[in-house]
Amino acid sequence: MKHTILFLTCMLVGITLSLSVQAEENNLTKDFGIGLQGATSEFGGISFRYTGLAPVYLQTIGRFILNDQNSDHMFGGGISYAIFEHQSRWNTSRLYFTLEGGWRYKQEPDQREEIVTATTLGGGVAFGGELVFSLGGIPLGLNVGVGQGFGREKTNSQSKGLAGVYVGMGIHAYF
Repeated sequence: MKHTILFLTCMLVGITLSLSVQAEENNLTKDFGIGLQGATSEFGGISFRYTGLAPVYLQTIGRFILNDQNSDHMFGGGISYAIFEHQSRWNTSRLYFTLEGGWRYKQEPDQREEIVTATTLGGGVAFGGELVFSLGGIPLGLNVGVGQGFGREKTNSQSKGLAGVYVGMGIHAYF
């Protein structure tokens, strides 16, 4: 039993050191990223990032969901400007302001089984941060943003303005 624990401990230390060495050798400043990004349940999906214009970053987000009478489609984009960026041997961190916008189309039955269609168009300004580190040789970025959003939602019977604070999060693998 003691040999098994010693063996597992040695394996864990070996894997950790191996990943650390790979982190030293990797370039954490890749130009493209793919991952998941969301801001509440309204906007979010698969995200593509382009970081080749640093300190300006471009991002698009989209989803396409069809389920019988339900459908939920979303497309958004944003442009960010990094106000602070720090690169160390182990990670890259950045703080940024971003302008974002999005469009959402949702169709679902209500309580009376009538189909309700809602279209939302929104935009916002956010302040966020991202930490990029190497995980198994792959640069992985975790980000969080807080912002003020505004927009308009139009349904079958009404149109109303929307505004509020939103929190967004995401994870991206860079290549």
